[in-house]
Amino acid sequence: MTAMSDRQFLLASGSPRRKELLQKCGVDFTVETIPVKELSEAEDIRTLPQQNALLKASAVADTRRGCWVLGADTMIVFENRAIGKPADPADAAGMLAEFSGKTHEVITGMALICRELEVCKVWSECSTVKFKELTPQIIAGYLAEVEVLDKAGAYAIQEHGEMIVESFSGELENIVGMPLKKLRSLLTEFAIGGKLY
Repeated sequence: MTAMSDRQFLLASGSPRRKELLQKCGVDFTVETIPVKELSEAEDIRTLPQQNALLKASAVADTRRGCWVLGADTMIVFENRAIGKPADPADAAGMLAEFSGKTHEVITGMALICRELEVCKVWSECSTVKFKELTPQIIAGYLAEVEVLDKAGAYAIQEHGEMIVESFSGELENIVGMPLKKLRSLLTEFAIGGKLY
């Protein structure tokens, strides 16, 4: 059996933002994804990110049983509704207008799996974001600066977030797309990715 620290570490996400965040942990990893049909309904919508992260990680882990696989899924919850990616620029403007002056949650589900070692860790992190009062002009200005059609909620806090965000609580990396605090402790615990930190 392969030693824990010698196992390949795979990120089951094609998100450039998650790749950048994982690089902050100073580990060696490879991106490997398998398309899955994500869940869109649950009795408690706040559990969806964990379930979808597990689906993504499991799809890769089932074919790469000796590797560590990390899956992630981020969702915005606003007024008890799951908010996804905007369909078009008009939809994006509508989302931002709805968030204006209000608070929403950003929940990221995480799943870390190694089939051969029979390890499966699933958790989630929740942060809250409060938006400034946004005028149509501010919304138009933000959408002119940031490509938002691939982003849940039609914004990215790390890209000109000062234009629209008044405050936030919780882990900033979680809002960007992948919380790192608990992940770092698990990478250390299992000696994953030839940890350099």
